[in-house]
Amino acid sequence: MKLCVATDLSPSGTAAVERALAMAKALGAEVLLLHVVHDPELAPAFSDDVPGSVEDARNELEAIAKDAAVPCAVDVRTAEHVADAIVDASKGCDYLFVSSQGKSTFERFRVGSIATAVMRKSEAPVVCCPHVEQAAR
Repeated sequence: MKLCVATDLSPSGTAAVERALAMAKALGAEVLLLHVVHDPELAPAFSDDVPGSVEDARNELEAIAKDAAVPCAVDVRTAEHVADAIVDASKGCDYLFVSSQGKSTFERFRVGSIATAVMRKSEAPVVCCPHVEQAAR
């Protein structure tokens, strides 16, 4: 069994990673740790929407993988359409974990929701972890 967790390395994204690793441990599954950065050349208006450089993200995910109690692979990539890249990377996975950023309706309308787009397009079941502040309620 293989799980994919797409994280933007925010507190909510980190919570999704923790949930995916816990499920993987319980099921004896392996995990693909995925981070997608908007390509600044292809989508300059959104280049800071998904924080972090490719190298910094890879280093952070490799540290998580090293400390994980389950086998993990790391994939960090750039893309014009982050949701499409997440769906493509998760092909062949049994579950896909994403997190919600807790954006307002206006913010989702203005920039769209990556989690929503992933849920609509993914062939694998999607586990959408709530925004950290929402989870605390």
